[in-house]
Amino acid sequence: MPAIWILALSSAFMYISRYAVNSWGVFYLEAQKGYSTLDASFIISVNSVCGIVGTAFSGYISDKLFNGRRNIPALIFGLLNVGALSIFLLVPGVHYWLDVIAMIMFGLGIGVLLCFLGGLMAVDIAPRNASGAALGVVGIASYVGAGIQDVMSGILIEGNKTIVDGQDVYDFTAINYFWIGAALLSVICALLVWNAKASRE
Repeated sequence: MPAIWILALSSAFMYISRYAVNSWGVFYLEAQKGYSTLDASFIISVNSVCGIVGTAFSGYISDKLFNGRRNIPALIFGLLNVGALSIFLLVPGVHYWLDVIAMIMFGLGIGVLLCFLGGLMAVDIAPRNASGAALGVVGIASYVGAGIQDVMSGILIEGNKTIVDGQDVYDFTAINYFWIGAALLSVICALLVWNAKASRE
């Protein structure tokens, strides 16, 4: 089913933004915004805690608030993900509580999207005898996206480094485009299967 592959691509892009923050967030806050390692680590840890909350309430959100529909909350939390990343990456300087709020938003968004894009939406539309295969396709694509993210982020960060007075100075413009762009592409891919119907044949 083409819709399963599109959802797998959407999940892969979401995993790029997820692991970008988890893998590189502390370094970004230190190098770009001037945080201490301790403060940067705490800010990034907030998103993991909120991710648990988002995951725990994802079923309630779709079943009780949207009558079992996944597409509307996937869009809402996908846009929340894009907005949180934009605040995190594009607001310069040390704004401690703003960055904490961005990570709260990001964690909640990723937590919900992990459930919807990472499995539930694919299972909803896959034939009963292929639901496991659908989950496998989405899971593989997701971790391929995570792996590509680590390689590409490293290349973009190192490739935009200059040395000024013996200090490493990084230009994160390309990283901003890459991470925010991946989150936005995830939303667009999810929109492409907005009206996908369940197949039980």
